[in-house]
Amino acid sequence: MAILRFIRIFLVYSGVQLLVLASVFAAEPMQLNLEQAIQTALERNLEFKSKQEELGIAEGRVIRGNLLLQHNPELEGDVSNRRLKKPEDGFNRNLPQGGVSLTQEFEIGGQPAYRREAAQRNFEKVKFEVGDFQRLLRFRITELFLRLLSTRTKIQQAQQVVDLRNRLYEAAKTRLDAGDIPEVQLTTTEFELNRARSDLISLQREYEELRSRLRTDLFVEDDRDIELTGSLARVSPPRLSASDLLKAALEKRADLAALEREAKTAEAEERLTRAERIPNIRVGPFYERDDRDNIFGGKVSIPLPVFDRKQAELREALARKTRANINYLNLRQSIEKAVRSTYARFALSEKELSLYSDETVKRFDDSLELYQKAYQERQIDLPELLLFQNQVIEARLKFLDTLTNYNLSLAELKLQAGME
Repeated sequence: MAILRFIRIFLVYSGVQLLVLASVFAAEPMQLNLEQAIQTALERNLEFKSKQEELGIAEGRVIRGNLLLQHNPELEGDVSNRRLKKPEDGFNRNLPQGGVSLTQEFEIGGQPAYRREAAQRNFEKVKFEVGDFQRLLRFRITELFLRLLSTRTKIQQAQQVVDLRNRLYEAAKTRLDAGDIPEVQLTTTEFELNRARSDLISLQREYEELRSRLRTDLFVEDDRDIELTGSLARVSPPRLSASDLLKAALEKRADLAALEREAKTAEAEERLTRAERIPNIRVGPFYERDDRDNIFGGKVSIPLPVFDRKQAELREALARKTRANINYLNLRQSIEKAVRSTYARFALSEKELSLYSDETVKRFDDSLELYQKAYQERQIDLPELLLFQNQVIEARLKFLDTLTNYNLSLAELKLQAGME
């Protein structure tokens, strides 16, 4: 009994320890860089998983098209009772009789080849559509990630501004106690402090909204926090002209390739429909038995296309082919416009970013400290200090927005050009 009690206590203690460890590990944040976030989305995103299942539907059509025969053989039988009358015997007699037949329908006019071609082209189309969804998902995660990095940096800057305004407020109180400034200046510094705190809260709210969207795309079900690694940087892309990017887009864009395969699918389906206007034939053997003889033979049946000659199906096939070709040309033109406009925006953002240097931003930060110290030492007045601080804060925010727009423009340029 003592041993059993010890075992129970040990099991309970082990279970508690496991729960504690599980909660500790579950509470650990998920640290992700940009590429890890993209891979996590590709592995977990339910929209992407649903899109991938369309490949199974298209593959089923390929399997169907590759069957040796599209129709199963038909086995047909009949049994009847024949009543025989024999006057010489003085009575009537029943004689069972029946037959059985086996028929198989055969397609003619090249239908199997056209069906296989249509199924294969459709499979390729769906495969490219899945690839295009992956391309768009990568961009969506990249855009969210970059905006999160930008907002996080703005929060860090806003916290510095709050600290700066708080020190200014404390310095103003000291100077007010010494009789150096009027009370209205203390009120002004308090207002600036509260406004900085309000700006910080707004940025934190924006960050939480963006992170919630990222959690949805990454399909993070538990309560783990997401910590982003990395920071916004001046990325130097390969030097390509707008013509080179357009050429790459026309060669690599999965959505354009999908529409091309859709047009080829429609063409194959049109040829299949024209071939189906030729009636299929049914052939097979049969066997019949009557009261005295066994009858063997074969039969052939051909439907007569008197009323239904595939008029509706052919009209639909022609319309699908025309629509696919129009959609392909429309997308091709849209890609050309999008690549050129995106390239122009990227060039402008690159030019704007070149106006800022890391040394300039660092000099701004050093100047903030110098002006803050000068105010505390009564060398400058509050209006002059606030004017300079606001100019520096505005310049830093402008630089950060410029850097963010540069990275977003680069990501969009890769999206439009079909580049990873």
